[in-house]
Amino acid sequence: MDFELETERVVEIVLKRSARRVLLQLPESLKNQGISLAEEIHTRTKATIYVSADPCYGACDLPIHEAEVLDIDLIIHYGHAPYSTAHSEKTVYVEARAKVNITGAVEKAIPLLQGYRNIGLITTVQHIHHLGEVRQMLTSRGFRVKLGKAGGHLRHDGQILGCDYTTAERIRGDVDAYLYIGGGVFHPLGVTLVTGKPVVAADPYLNSATSMNDLGRQLRRRRQATIAKAAGAKKLGIIVGLKTGQTNMQVAEELKRKLEKRGRSVTLVCLREINPEALDNFLAVDAFVNTACPRVGVDDSMNYRKPILTLAEAQRLLEM
Repeated sequence: MDFELETERVVEIVLKRSARRVLLQLPESLKNQGISLAEEIHTRTKATIYVSADPCYGACDLPIHEAEVLDIDLIIHYGHAPYSTAHSEKTVYVEARAKVNITGAVEKAIPLLQGYRNIGLITTVQHIHHLGEVRQMLTSRGFRVKLGKAGGHLRHDGQILGCDYTTAERIRGDVDAYLYIGGGVFHPLGVTLVTGKPVVAADPYLNSATSMNDLGRQLRRRRQATIAKAAGAKKLGIIVGLKTGQTNMQVAEELKRKLEKRGRSVTLVCLREINPEALDNFLAVDAFVNTACPRVGVDDSMNYRKPILTLAEAQRLLEM
């Protein structure tokens, strides 16, 4: 799949800043481009180029510590727009817009939208430039189309992240359903979980369309079961993420105080990579509350032995 990697702009910035050591950070879907990018940028700038092989989960996951270790002058972060709580003057963002035809997938999505009149458009940054075309397709079929205004961590109208659905939530009362443009089910599933509204996903990479309704109901049932299980927990672990844009120490410490006032035993647990193996070491903990990426332990809850609650779900414990 072809993406706009803005190599000319990147080279120009490297030269303008006289950057001698550059770190390229790419999401998993673009990592295979890393070697050719490094070669071209080095050839044209003579800078020493490093390519990060670590996982990159979003714009919140900048390699600030790694850049310090490697004495990096410039980080080129591909695949995301700037994120409000992950900032570095050394970082340049390349949104990597997708060069893909979305017409076929949208045509397949239209029958799944029948019965709804007002449609909210949502997408990731890779397809922001496609929303005008999608709007035109839908309005020509009699739909009323709305885009939520950017806000929170989001830079573009209609854009969503796995942790931020501000644009979808702002128009929740004005739409009957949402149409998501992009690959996979991760993002549209999050929208139906947060808004409770029907979501249809048009995947231009597979040229397919899917309703999220059944998956959304299944996930909501699993979350209710998780909350019920955590309600009886006497020892809680509050997870504090150590990724650049995910650290919420004040939130975690305030939640700890509130839970302890209600008779819970609480320990703050900090880590960079949240995974089942790391949390399984804490045998005395009955349940966890995650103050880092809110999707960790939600979609993959069956991989964790102990319940993991989001901050919003933890609020229910305070009300019990």
